[in-house]
Amino acid sequence: MKLPAGWRTALGDGEIDAAEDAREVLTAVGPGAAWAVVQSTEGGERTLQFVPADGERRDVAELDDPVEDQVDAADYDGRWLAYDLVQGRQAQSPWELRAWDAETGKSKVVARADRDGKGQAVPGPFVQPVVRSGRVFWAQGTGGGKSAVYAEDLGKGGERHTLYEGVADVPFAAGGLLVWPQAKGAGGTDVRLAAASLDSLKPAKLPAPIAKLRGVRLAASDGRTWAWIGGAQGTELRVWRPGWKSPATLVADAPEAVNGMDQVQVSGDLITWRSTEAAWTLDLRSRSYTRVTPRYGYAQARDDAIGVSYAEGEAKSAEATAVNSVVQAGELPPLPRCKN
Repeated sequence: MKLPAGWRTALGDGEIDAAEDAREVLTAVGPGAAWAVVQSTEGGERTLQFVPADGERRDVAELDDPVEDQVDAADYDGRWLAYDLVQGRQAQSPWELRAWDAETGKSKVVARADRDGKGQAVPGPFVQPVVRSGRVFWAQGTGGGKSAVYAEDLGKGGERHTLYEGVADVPFAAGGLLVWPQAKGAGGTDVRLAAASLDSLKPAKLPAPIAKLRGVRLAASDGRTWAWIGGAQGTELRVWRPGWKSPATLVADAPEAVNGMDQVQVSGDLITWRSTEAAWTLDLRSRSYTRVTPRYGYAQARDDAIGVSYAEGEAKSAEATAVNSVVQAGELPPLPRCKN
């Protein structure tokens, strides 16, 4: 369906103001739309900025190379903002995991990519940090097709903990859990989800329908709603909540929406994902879905927050205008019930 007027109005009201000559990219959104992280390019310089909903934006870091350097993910716990700085646009470009202290305004390097003999990063999961209560969680390649899931305390003399070593993919927060896909061997197809407590770091149980999943390519959760990509071709969006007898396939057989499905995220009743064309949102209140951006746009979702980022005009031209918007998910009215 077309994006309803109520959604257009809410997203328009949530647009992030940028300097007239700046071009910005939305990198992360915070719970309840309380904050956002953007990359702002102006006058040949690119800066990572923290943008609170109430208050002045703050510079986090200036990227050395405004063309090649990029930040793909960030998270913030009220004091510490962790982000990945990728030094290049190739799959094996070197990267650093950094943490910025909002109290002091200072940053530090938490981890770096291991490098091979050619100076390239050892293959592994994308570095997408999770920050909770002064501790950062991430996964990185360790060589030989294997990875490790780590936690590190960000205070002085922070201790690093290894939660898992083997074949693992990007971890994500699901309520009080850290969850990641893992397989029995390199290139293995028996991929299942595993979890640890974000507080105690001890292994934790997943809900039975989620623990039974196999061959999971990409999943997300807010602790209650679980969503993942399924189907033989990876073109089905499946969802489960406590109280449901079994997982439900809620999006399928719609090439424009499902081809190249990626970047699944959950915020309460709303689930966002990206196809090769644009970003989409499924509304569990009506089980309808809609395209939320023009071509090449993408969405962010977490804990009662929805963000969209896209270009007005020809997306890849210098004249295109960047649009970034962040709203509370509860401000978006239910999508009408209809056939898509």
